[in-house]
Amino acid sequence: MKTKRLKLRGYVIPTICILLISLIVYSSFKVWQLVQESNEKFFPVNYTDKTVNEHIYPTIAVPTSIIKPFVDENVKISIPYYNINDNETNQQSALIYYENIYMPSTGILYTSDNEFNVVSVLDGTIKDIKEDPIMGKIVEIEHNKKLSTIYQSLGNVNVSVGQKISQGEIIGLSGHNNIIDNSKYGLNFEVYKDFELINPEDFYSMSIESLNE
Repeated sequence: MKTKRLKLRGYVIPTICILLISLIVYSSFKVWQLVQESNEKFFPVNYTDKTVNEHIYPTIAVPTSIIKPFVDENVKISIPYYNINDNETNQQSALIYYENIYMPSTGILYTSDNEFNVVSVLDGTIKDIKEDPIMGKIVEIEHNKKLSTIYQSLGNVNVSVGQKISQGEIIGLSGHNNIIDNSKYGLNFEVYKDFELINPEDFYSMSIESLNE
């Protein structure tokens, strides 16, 4: 008995192939979709706009308070500022005696047994450097149009006229003058505010904002 072979029509095989390809494509897409969802779930991606970082600038330290013109804890006040409204006892302690003459102290004379660094009390510009036969080397710093500080009796100077200087930066070293004993190292410090001498002790407690007014 002869077996009768089935003859498939011409469009059946191409149709099956198309269906298989479609199934493979669809399955691949679903697998890719599942992988993406899994990555987003466990490894969230954060996108940052590049322009955000383009406007970041380095931070510049701005002084928030006034410092003293030295950091050595062994420095002491030898002659205080002469206050015309103070009592007689304090006024006498604020007199400078030189060549049989008593003169009121226009600043504060700091002294130490050891040499110490002299630093700028605020940011500013070196306005003048000179040498006085009585007070030694002198540096003047202009902080603004109405505020200047004077550093007298320096042994040596590390700055130059016109130089910009930051708060706490070393100006020079303490030295000697003709008022104190040569065994001591000194710094005579004066403050001019609104073109008038003021007590440095009052100056230290002033706010930065008030000095810029």
